[in-house]
Amino acid sequence: MTVTAFNDADLTRLETLLTPLSASGSTMRPDEVQGFFAALSSGPDQVDADFWLPEVLGDAPAFENPEDEAELAALLQKLYDSIRAALAAGEELDLILYAEEDSGEEGEPDYWPWANAYLYALDLVDTDWFEVAEEDEGFESLMMPMLVLGGAFEDEDGGEDLLTFTDEEIDGYKEELSDALAAVYNYWRAKEQAPVTMRRDGDKVGRNDQCPCGSGKKYKACCGAN
Repeated sequence: MTVTAFNDADLTRLETLLTPLSASGSTMRPDEVQGFFAALSSGPDQVDADFWLPEVLGDAPAFENPEDEAELAALLQKLYDSIRAALAAGEELDLILYAEEDSGEEGEPDYWPWANAYLYALDLVDTDWFEVAEEDEGFESLMMPMLVLGGAFEDEDGGEDLLTFTDEEIDGYKEELSDALAAVYNYWRAKEQAPVTMRRDGDKVGRNDQCPCGSGKKYKACCGAN
């Protein structure tokens, strides 16, 4: 299936429909939507619009115009599909980032909403990424740009942060974000394709032992011949 790229005109229309809803409430902004979708598209859980649409809309009021509601849903689906296709093709995402608050339109891009929404997706899916990857020592390293930029090490109650990072380190994680997204996506694809070790419940049957199926033949001449 060919996926049409999510273009600048689509983004402009998405901003027109979505941003006013996110101004006061829990509706996601377009940058948060992209981060959220990037995580959902990367992990092992298969989700669809019934899963992610309510999370994107949050407490948005009902649409007065059904056509706007349908158009917004279609744009979100297009964005979701384009992210999945880009990750699968190994293409770098064109990140949707807005200027930091109080820095003006030409200010530094704010990575926190994007990365925080990425981490939010991990709280919603059935699979606990870190539990499944517990034995893979490198997994947390792959996740560090998202964890650091998304505020995972910050104390939400205003206390001392779990870890602190220099401005140079944070800038480094910003530069590594795109590569990290690809690495995490590839990690889960490799995990899906890894062979599963089958373990016997009973004792091993020798080739010259009587076949456990009850045929009376030797195992090598019966079930062991297949």
